[in-house]
Amino acid sequence: MSKNEADDCKKIEIWWLLRDIKERGGYKSTTVSWGENGSAGSIGVKVSIWDEEKYVQFSYVQTDNQTGEKKDFDYKVPLVETVCHFGGTRYWFQCSLFKNGKYCGRRVGVLYKGGDLFGCRHCYELAYSSQKLNRRDGMYSLFRVLDAYKKIDKLSEKAKRYSYGGELTKKQQRIAKLQSEAFYQYRHFQDAESGREGRNKTV
Repeated sequence: MSKNEADDCKKIEIWWLLRDIKERGGYKSTTVSWGENGSAGSIGVKVSIWDEEKYVQFSYVQTDNQTGEKKDFDYKVPLVETVCHFGGTRYWFQCSLFKNGKYCGRRVGVLYKGGDLFGCRHCYELAYSSQKLNRRDGMYSLFRVLDAYKKIDKLSEKAKRYSYGGELTKKQQRIAKLQSEAFYQYRHFQDAESGREGRNKTV
């Protein structure tokens, strides 16, 4: 059975959710929306990292497409804190879904709404679009280029410094590596397209 695609699901990323949590004293209540002006849906979210119980609380109303029945959801997903190698801490969602009767508990940076509840992509058996592409196909390389620039944009938003002590910061080193990867994959895409055009020419 082929997997559903993670790219098509609503998702919440931990770094985005906690980006201003310290300025708010370790707690905030907000609304997360998808689509223009929430046209694809919105949910209420509460986040707390200031007390012993660290969690994200989701609340939303879901309508059954077949029956039109509305159902209320209000539940918490635990947050787990880990120590980084270079100091500081990092937070993760702890997936609270059950699969085949077994609690998941996996630490993840992204939760997906692959069903009624938000959970990790492993529980929902979600695959990324790139995993369904043939690695020898030029479109796979093009997807890698787009994915690299998406990551570059996210890192650039979080990178506060370009260098420190005469050397590039860790984020800038990562950005440079992604830029090289994007260039390499784009060249591969061009080569694949050139080869395809050559095969399609009439002699």
